[in-house]
Amino acid sequence: MKNMMKGIAAGFLMVAVVIAGQMALTGVVDFHTAELVGGTALTFLFFYVLFRPCRKRGRAQAERNA
Repeated sequence: MKNMMKGIAAGFLMVAVVIAGQMALTGVVDFHTAELVGGTALTFLFFYVLFRPCRKRGRAQAERNA
């Protein structure tokens, strides 16, 4: 349970960092460009979190079979 809460907190922190980076980037470049970069980063983060358990399960199964 503690490990799950740590993962959720890390996810919130990553999203907050992406949003802060997007806000900082808005001051440097156009809003649309910053929104595109932020959306791309959030999409990558989503798929990373989605496929991470599959990768862990594959490693655990490989260790059991070895």
